[in-house]
Amino acid sequence: MRMTTQYDTHPAGAPAGQTPRGGWRATVAVVLGALATAALLAHAALAWRQHDRPAFDAAAPGQRYAVQLANGQMFFGVLRQVGPAHVQLEDVYYVQPFTRPDGGQGNRLVSRQKNDWHGPQTLTIPADKVVTMELVGAQSQLATLIAQDKAQTPAAAPAPR
Repeated sequence: MRMTTQYDTHPAGAPAGQTPRGGWRATVAVVLGALATAALLAHAALAWRQHDRPAFDAAAPGQRYAVQLANGQMFFGVLRQVGPAHVQLEDVYYVQPFTRPDGGQGNRLVSRQKNDWHGPQTLTIPADKVVTMELVGAQSQLATLIAQDKAQTPAAAPAPR
């Protein structure tokens, strides 16, 4: 017994009841196109729903985090704000490699606010550039170095009246 399915996909001028040349291929192409379109729409809807949520739900503002960017840079700062498309840090530090006078390699902890020429108060990072974001331990070597740096910073002079 032979089973066939006939579709009304005849081009103008094709006799009724006769499948046009390549008709089943055209039908398969239409079905595959419809499936691909449905998949794209579902993906877009999911992306839109995720757009409304912060990228980092577990992040607690006021805590110091280590943030690694896609280009390999690392920043260490106090989390100020997390939005759906960004992470904002304040009191930001980074590690800068250097060569010692004896030729050996070393690293120094640098405060962006004190050492970068524009003295930035905050650093806003697009969420899609963040690879990892980890809480800095209060007893870590990094926390100790930052505390030492802050202890060396002279108190700001009062503003003139």
